[in-house]
Amino acid sequence: MNTIEKVNSVITNKNVQNAFYNLYDRWEDEGRYEDINDYGKALFGCINKNCPNAGATYVGVTKKPFGIKFGVDDKCFHLYVKVSGGYLVLSCKLYK
Repeated sequence: MNTIEKVNSVITNKNVQNAFYNLYDRWEDEGRYEDINDYGKALFGCINKNCPNAGATYVGVTKKPFGIKFGVDDKCFHLYVKVSGGYLVLSCKLYK
């Protein structure tokens, strides 16, 4: 599996998508009271559980936009939730 296929396996996994959307909603409600790092651990744990072949490594968590940075094959990616046209969308970009 090449790098793009590994990252796509993470992005298109329904369990990963649902975890991001659910935790995004929770963060919107509870963000003032909870530690963002706990969300990062939960999101990355979901990725490792559902996409073990991706070989992802945890880099960090972000508040704005809500998401995580993770490594695959010595490249860093930012996977995050954004609102587009009234819908939540899971987006990913190569992070420098």
